[in-house]
Order: sequence, then C-alpha cells, then structure tokens
Amino acid sequence: MKARLRVKLKRPLRYSGVFRTHAHALSSLPVNRRAAYNTDGVAEINFAKMTQRMAWDYPVIHWIMAIGKKSRKKRLSVLDAGGHMGTKYISFADLLPVHDMAWSVYDLPKILRAARSYQVTGAVPREIRFIDQPNDAGKVDVLLASGLLQYLDTPLADLVNRLAAPPRFILLNKVAVRDGNSIVTLEKIGPAQVPYHIRDKLAFEAELSELGYRIRDQWTIPDLSHRISTHPWLPASQSKGYMLERVS
Repeated sequence: MKARLRVKLKRPLRYSGVFRTHAHALSSLPVNRRAAYNTDGVAEINFAKMTQRMAWDYPVIHWIMAIGKKSRKKRLSVLDAGGHMGTKYISFADLLPVHDMAWSVYDLPKILRAARSYQVTGAVPREIRFIDQPNDAGKVDVLLASGLLQYLDTPLADLVNRLAAPPRFILLNKVAVRDGNSIVTLEKIGPAQVPYHIRDKLAFEAELSELGYRIRDQWTIPDLSHRISTHPWLPASQSKGYMLERVS
C-alpha cells in the first residue's frame, strides 16, 4: 500500500514584512506577485463590501452633515480622494444628502477606468464626478480621505498642494499610525500584495499643523488595529480618524 504524502499549504499572511519605503516593500516580492491599487483587477476586489457602511464611517458622516448645515453655500463640494469607485457616496446616500452635493472622486487611473465602466452599467451613480487630477474638482469645501493614507506613498501635503486651493476642512479616516518611526508592510488583497504605510503618529500630527490645520476632532478605530505576523514583537498599529480645520 503506497503512502500518501500530504502537504498542508499555509494561507498567506494578511500583513507581512517591515520595510522603510513602498519601493523597498515592492522590491521584496517576486515580479508576478507585485501589485498596487493601480493594477488591473484590484479595483473590483471587495467593491460590494466597500459600499457597506461601517461603524467607523459615522464620525465622517457626522462632520459632513455638520459642515453642510453651517455652510452658506447651497451646494457643498466634496473631493473624495482615494474614493475608489464612489463607495463612500454609495454607503452614505441614505444618511447624507449626497445627491445635493458636488461630489468628486479622485483615484488612480485604472481605478477610475473601472469606475467609469461601472457608471455605464448603472452600478455606480452617474452623479459622481470622477476626475483625473485633484485640481479638476476646483475649489472644494471638504477634502475627504478615508482609507487612503496607508496606501499613499507621499505626504498628505503633496495631495493638498495639488488642489485648486486648500480646503477649509479635511476629513481623514482609517489612518494607520504607530508610536515610533514610520514603516511599510505588505497587505494581502485578493491574489496580490500591496504596500501598507503605518505612519509615526507624533510626526504625522505635527505635519498636519505645519500644513496649516488644527485638529478639531479625532477618534480611534480599535477594529482596524493590526499586527504584522512576521514581526510579532512590534506593537499593533493604531487606526485614527481626524477632522481638520484650516487655521485662518
């Protein structure tokens, strides 16, 4: 009777490796496993799940509603940077009057291409304006970046400087931070791995002040705290949200 060899395959780790930069993180991977959000097929992964409203969305909804009520403008303008295929617009629609807002989404070229194709089918609302450059939105009241900064390989200041004018309000959500130097790990998304930036919290908050904004409100999202499996001695990351107002 022949013996059968059984090989137990391990599932890829959700977060693995620690690197100094996005480039170092990507270069650690075999070419066929390298990916980023500007990769065909990545945009569509978890689209339906991303349109579901989560507990950590409510502070953002609260502040957009509050800003809208105090605004003298008839139509609040929002730039959703890293807004994927309009997932926040979709998930907020039954609580916020998003149809009465000028809602623009800026993201990477291949995500925008997928979003526009979804608009043709009606899977994405036609009211959302997908733009190729941040300044295409014109002067906006609110810059929203929910779940963007951990995948952004440049400072927030670079994004703000690409706008037509600095917005009065910035809403940041799901910002990955830690007590210590900034690091980059690799997150498994579908069949690929993408760089995931965990920022030095104190340095990041100092950058916000240098950018000309004060923190009006902040919140912590315990459910989005993550450990890097390959580096169990490192403390878990923190996930933060911020409501920023420009200092006059």
